Amino acid sequence: MVAGGPDGAAVTSAPARAVPTRDALLDRAAEVTCGPGWSTITMAKLADAVGVSRQTVYNEFGSKSGLAEALVMRELRRFLAVVEAELSSGDDVVDAIRRTTVAVLSLAADNPLLHAVLSASHGTGNDLLPLLTSHSAGLIDTASAVLADNVRRFTIPLTDAQLAFVIDGVVRLVLSHVMQPGAAPEETADRVAWLAGRVVAGDPSLR
Repeated sequence: MVAGGPDGAAVTSAPARAVPTRDALLDRAAEVTCGPGWSTITMAKLADAVGVSRQTVYNEFGSKSGLAEALVMRELRRFLAVVEAELSSGDDVVDAIRRTTVAVLSLAADNPLLHAVLSASHGTGNDLLPLLTSHSAGLIDTASAVLADNVRRFTIPLTDAQLAFVIDGVVRLVLSHVMQPGAAPEETADRVAWLAGRVVAGDPSLR
């Protein structure tokens, strides 16, 4: 679009910023997973929906399994951003763990993609749930590393090995409630914080 500037010269307005191809493909894949279902996605249909060639989709992800992994990892990054935001404030590690747990479980409760993955029926081509299971070690390691990086600012009376074990346990516990929710996020967070507090408070009988 061209318009006249203050001095009468032609000024070309900047075009709307396009969504990067990879994000557009992942956005569409998420929409379909939450609607008709993951099993209905093909690389060709995804390419047509976004307006790119099928080869472009393969170049981005390699295969449908690669697409699934990229979709899962993008969601994980969103969860980890919440973790970092909560752990970056306050000066009490137990309270930080409580707030982080509430935030993560609340995000999971309102996450339509996660609901679609967990509620999909077996035998309908849903290979996202097995992907979560098969990559669980990597997900746990990634989440544990982010948690470890952010709790270092707190004074915790544990050795590095003990702290690593506690972090691994907290991550596994919270993820189990993400995958299979029990009580309300606040109630679960209180329980997780109580357990973490018994350890990081320095009770020698629990170490």
